[in-house]
Amino acid sequence: MTKTEKILAAYERFGAAIAAIPDERAQALHRTSVGAREFIANARAQNPRVTASQVGAGLEQGLRETPGLIQGVAPAWRAQAAAAFHNAVLSVYPEFMVLESERLKKVLARGKIRSEAEFHRVRYEIDLLEGDSGRKDELSTLYALVDSFEARA
Repeated sequence: MTKTEKILAAYERFGAAIAAIPDERAQALHRTSVGAREFIANARAQNPRVTASQVGAGLEQGLRETPGLIQGVAPAWRAQAAAAFHNAVLSVYPEFMVLESERLKKVLARGKIRSEAEFHRVRYEIDLLEGDSGRKDELSTLYALVDSFEARA
């Protein structure tokens, strides 16, 4: 399976997993996710033609930006949407999750968020961990990073 196929499969799984969430943002993510394959097919039919590497790079960037979009889901549904995204990507494109985990480790080791992308990565981790009482120390560290970044912005 190519990287593009893995990413499209992850989007489709994510879209299916959030289909029943009664939240406007979640429904927009659902429509975008389940429509990704058709969108790519239409993009490939255009002139000038996009290359396979451009498609893969664009889809991968979309994966990186999805946690930021999940932050727009109502708090009551955000953890469910974040977990659905995590599980969908992990199931078909685990190497992406490994790279994202490494990015988070670098931020934690540095003790500082340097960019919007890192901010969204840390916020996504918070969304995954909120509600897990056994991860309070980890959450405190992540909240402190976010607070510090927002104070500088």
